[in-house]
Amino acid sequence: MALLHRYILRQIWGPALLAVIVIGFVLVAGEIQSKLRLLFMDVPNADVRLWDIARMSFYSSPLLIGYIFPITFLMGIMLTFGRLAQHSELTAMKAAGVPMRRIVLPVLATGLLLSIMTFFLIDRGQPWAYVRLTYLLTSDLPLRMSIDMLPTGRVQEYGRWGVYIGEKSEDGALHNLMVLERKEDGGATTYYADAARLVQVDGVSYLEMDQGYLFFEEQERKVTFDKLTVPVPELQRRAIERSQEGQTAAALLASQERLGAEFAETGNLRVGAELREQRMEISNRFAFPLMCFSVAFVAAPIGARMKRTGRTYAFLSGLVIVALYFTLRKVAEPMYIPGLADAVIRGQIPNLVLLAAGSFLLWRVDRV
Repeated sequence: MALLHRYILRQIWGPALLAVIVIGFVLVAGEIQSKLRLLFMDVPNADVRLWDIARMSFYSSPLLIGYIFPITFLMGIMLTFGRLAQHSELTAMKAAGVPMRRIVLPVLATGLLLSIMTFFLIDRGQPWAYVRLTYLLTSDLPLRMSIDMLPTGRVQEYGRWGVYIGEKSEDGALHNLMVLERKEDGGATTYYADAARLVQVDGVSYLEMDQGYLFFEEQERKVTFDKLTVPVPELQRRAIERSQEGQTAAALLASQERLGAEFAETGNLRVGAELREQRMEISNRFAFPLMCFSVAFVAAPIGARMKRTGRTYAFLSGLVIVALYFTLRKVAEPMYIPGLADAVIRGQIPNLVLLAAGSFLLWRVDRV
């Protein structure tokens, strides 16, 4: 029996690994596309290299483990049992006196182990990956921006400067340049130049401006110049904003408890919205890992009933199960601010439905 169990599990890992590659690529590519779209809204001409794309892919993967592992494991089970049924191997096993429940037992045990592993990978890997991905997108890539990379025709923020560039020439010159320099004391100085050029001296960037004027706001004084050189402000790294994705389950539980006490005391809607997000994230942390076990519970007996229907039917059946899971999840999601227990229980409704359906099918599977 142990040999049979190892054989079935070996058959699952091949299709599951293929599904990981395909589904993981699609999900990670979509995540990178959305991140780049947001990046280019803030930094229109960001210098994104192939190595940056590779790092984004690596850091995005842990954020999607809760989707990738359950779905790929489901597809692996469906395709494997579909192939076994198509080649009459399941019929041969039953003819040898092996109950179907014994055949699917190692699949269920693997699903449970995979659920436990997924929870710890999400809880530890996701915050680590989120911090590094956020740092890359909000600090590393934007710091490569120089003034001559800013788009023309609109005001752009560059450090403490507001910069407007009318046109750019092929030799790198900037024309109809206007710079608003904000002072720490609250005042401001405006620079205007017909032409300007960015130069580097000993690693420091300077802006050489020709034919223009300065306007000192606090003095209401205007000074013209033929040539003026001013140092370009250095861009500062942004602080990484706190997010649910960047916290462990323990940190989320402590945070929602604090927010719950604050909301009960103040009734502040902003605090309530943040409290709801925290509790829904906690619900996700416990729901998605258990999906590995619940889909195994329902996929194995369904696969055992496939007879000679083939891989297409197995693949479509897997898609139906995934669609059903996320439909139930959407229906069960509360529109109000749920209590912590309420949020966790509602998050488990799709898993409970699949477990109940799987239990019934397992009870019936040897009667087919």
